[in-house]
Amino acid sequence: MPTIPSVPPAVRHDLGALAETIDPHRAADLLRTLGSAAERQVAVLLATAFPAMRPVHAWQAEALERIATDGWRTPRDTASFRQRLERALWPEASPGWGIPPEEHVDFPALRRVVWVERARIALREILPQAMGGASVLVTAAELSHLADAIFEVLLVEARQKVAARFGEPVRADGRPSSFVVLGMGKLGGRELNAGSDVDVVFFYDTDESGNEYSLHEHWTRVAQRIVAVMDEPTADGLIWRVDLRLRPEGSRGPLVNSLGAAERYYETWGRLWERAALLRARPIAGDLHLGAQMDAEVVTPFVYRRSVDPGIVSGLADLVARSRAELSRAPARDLKLGPGGIREAEFFVQTLQLVWGGRDPALRVRGTMEALARLRAHGFVTEREGRAIDDAFVLLRSAEHAVQWARGTPTHELPSDPGEFERLARTLGFVSSEAFAAALHDARATVGELFASLAPGGPATGRSRSSEIVALLAADDEERLAAAVERRFGVDITEHLQSLARRPDGLLGEATRERHLGFAERVLDAIEDSANPGQAAQYLRSFFQRLFVPGVHITGLVADEHALRRLVRAFGASEFVGDALVARPDLADLVLGGGGGIPDPRTVVRAEIVLWQRTSTSEADPEDLRAGFVAATRRAKLWVTVAVAVADLADQVETREATSLLSDLATEILDQAVHFELGGDARGLSVIAMGKLGGRDIGYGSDLDVLFIYDPASAPRSDEAAAYFTKRAQRIMRLIQEPSSVTRGYELDTRLRPSGSQGLLVTSLRSFARYHGVVLPSERPDGSRPSNLASGAAWERQALLRARACAGDRDLGERVIAVAHEAAYENGAVPAGELHHLRRRMERELGREHSGRFDLKLGHGGLLDVEFAVQWLQMRHGEDPAVRTSDTMTALVALRDGGYLAVEAFETFRDGYHFLRRLEQRIHVTRGRSASALDVSERSLGRIARAMGFANTGEATAAQTLLARYRDVTEANRRTYREVLGVSE
Repeated sequence: MPTIPSVPPAVRHDLGALAETIDPHRAADLLRTLGSAAERQVAVLLATAFPAMRPVHAWQAEALERIATDGWRTPRDTASFRQRLERALWPEASPGWGIPPEEHVDFPALRRVVWVERARIALREILPQAMGGASVLVTAAELSHLADAIFEVLLVEARQKVAARFGEPVRADGRPSSFVVLGMGKLGGRELNAGSDVDVVFFYDTDESGNEYSLHEHWTRVAQRIVAVMDEPTADGLIWRVDLRLRPEGSRGPLVNSLGAAERYYETWGRLWERAALLRARPIAGDLHLGAQMDAEVVTPFVYRRSVDPGIVSGLADLVARSRAELSRAPARDLKLGPGGIREAEFFVQTLQLVWGGRDPALRVRGTMEALARLRAHGFVTEREGRAIDDAFVLLRSAEHAVQWARGTPTHELPSDPGEFERLARTLGFVSSEAFAAALHDARATVGELFASLAPGGPATGRSRSSEIVALLAADDEERLAAAVERRFGVDITEHLQSLARRPDGLLGEATRERHLGFAERVLDAIEDSANPGQAAQYLRSFFQRLFVPGVHITGLVADEHALRRLVRAFGASEFVGDALVARPDLADLVLGGGGGIPDPRTVVRAEIVLWQRTSTSEADPEDLRAGFVAATRRAKLWVTVAVAVADLADQVETREATSLLSDLATEILDQAVHFELGGDARGLSVIAMGKLGGRDIGYGSDLDVLFIYDPASAPRSDEAAAYFTKRAQRIMRLIQEPSSVTRGYELDTRLRPSGSQGLLVTSLRSFARYHGVVLPSERPDGSRPSNLASGAAWERQALLRARACAGDRDLGERVIAVAHEAAYENGAVPAGELHHLRRRMERELGREHSGRFDLKLGHGGLLDVEFAVQWLQMRHGEDPAVRTSDTMTALVALRDGGYLAVEAFETFRDGYHFLRRLEQRIHVTRGRSASALDVSERSLGRIARAMGFANTGEATAAQTLLARYRDVTEANRRTYREVLGVSE
């Protein structure tokens, strides 16, 4: 089985240099005691920065040497952790066959795996991005995934143990009883601390038992066993401390509760702090369907109220003050409970969620940073406030983690010893303790001010500084106005502001200013807070110039300041959205309304076509009918694409969900076009999706790779079938591609057809099969499957892996895919050297990378590295039906689960592919045009980096961090690609 290649020696040398930077005396001492071999550099660095992580057992030292050899760069998810934990806990179990009840359980091995994984995560927090390090937000998520996996495997073990002695739990109706573990607090929000206890609550479905003893007794035994195993101190340490005080009635309440009992408790006795706690409740193990039921029936109605209650602010402020007084020994050094600490940052976000989440379901997310992103996107927090809290939260959490890793205890206090404080500062990348202290002071001041601003009468952090500009707009003093605008925005947007003020009823016009006092200042504040004030002002100007009667929109923006922020934020963040809204102002409702759920693209396309059909007549000119059809499908395309982009900007959809939605949209439009041309059931012509469309992975500006396959028997005359279906295919392509006043169509690419550009536009099923060396079932009188030589090249077999029937004749499409699968999967993999030669050719001739320009798709370590490696493995193991999928990510999972791809390689490809696809999408949304290149000279690079979640730090700008991460990802992709194929560069 392939494995990830070793970490280069040069990187290991850098680890030693980094240790010396953090604490030269301690590093030198550790080099003497642990050794200076390259494999020991991980241990030296880890113990230099975090003394509590120094290996004290031989197995710990050996494990750190393995980390040095195998690598640490790729984050792991729950499934990856679970595989490792299962192998440790049940060493004799057969993979894929489940865990037999009598299987030997190795708890010491489990504890050791947990320690090793925590050490690997701790190492990633020390390292910069360029050396495979990660933000605390990434490592906190990894810790949460690790804890999730631990609960999953220990629940399996505990259930088997209890059931072996007391029998299976059965409800009164005879069905099996179920149980769920809810992660709470930082675990629930996937933000677990390095030294955190894990907050959990246990629930089961019903008290109506079908056994002699109660279900409450049964599940109590299960929960007790889980907690006992996790909390047990041993020579190898304990797995994790468990905190159960967030359960109903706290430490006085029962260890487990039924769903009904929980509902009665929260309805009757639930308090504000419990609402805040349940904001982050998440099912992590057991019956996830029961967890979803718990969330829908109990948690959501209790936490989120339709009425807006300002009293929540003072209530949570009281909780902060009480916690500080009761729990903090040294508030000035307390990163969590001290003034401007982590708790205030969390409560700033959670307060707004509790106040507005009842009305806006999009705010009902669990993680603090995810919730903050939603609050920004929906206008409840300004861009400036959001960036300030984001930066402060990351710094405070990074410091908290470093303190906890260093001491090995769940403390939140900064060290009082100057030497320890200096080591902490250097571990976090600061040049001195003074620089670190200054950054902490600024961060805590920011958090404290913003948290206080939520209270009635609190400091007006958002107080407008735009009064001078509004006055100068009224005075028509262009020279002084230009100077004031330059001072305020750092860019000359004077002309845009004057245009917005020219009409009396315009956005900044005289009548608007007089009728709505303070509104003009809020508009200017929103422009300043946007990601790109110049772009935001330009799009505002263009948008309002398109409105004959702007008053309706202005009235809505006056009434809803959140909507105003959403609109200006979208204009400042995305040229794509800005261009769309200027072209079609009616699409502004997608932004002003806060986004929300995205309807099924197929439904949108069909609805637009039905609407067009109602307004057209059967006597209409054929060309008018075609134009009507094109306009209807273009309206659907624009509406869905903008809706997805708005949701994407608001982090309401994952990249993969966005590409699936866009693929469904294109597929439905293709299918409707085929039926428009052929009518009825479109017999005889099938459109086969290839490439990204075949894998349901297209982006905002992707071309559509397709094949047209026909059945001659369905033509009016079989001897003229090719000409008949060629004409139909040409007309379908025109429907899809031709320009429209609404928006552009799709570009169709048919070069993947047999013989490429030299071949016929349409191909019969028989010719398609013959070209790929496949004999159709109808031509096998004895049912045999003779082997024919194929005319197609090896890369054409590879291309067939992404084939998917997407439009037209469904039955014919299924027969085409059967041929494609036989050709692609049943003749083994192409020679690895041949595939690699093709890959390098594409990189050189099409990628055209140079210093400062990177091609995300074709370049070194780009998307094609992942796709080629995955496709080669699919062809190699094509006898397994599980790997026969056109979707790259689904194929990756199947290859890992089948044992054909090492877990480490899977993780590298999964995260590399996700990162590059997300970056590709964000480039398009930000710039407003399709592109797969990353250019370091682009002025928009900083905005793209921020859209990817990177922030400016003391170490580097957001753009620099993005480029470091890009290099790290592509290097890891290329190393793993070479290892999988067994080729050299």
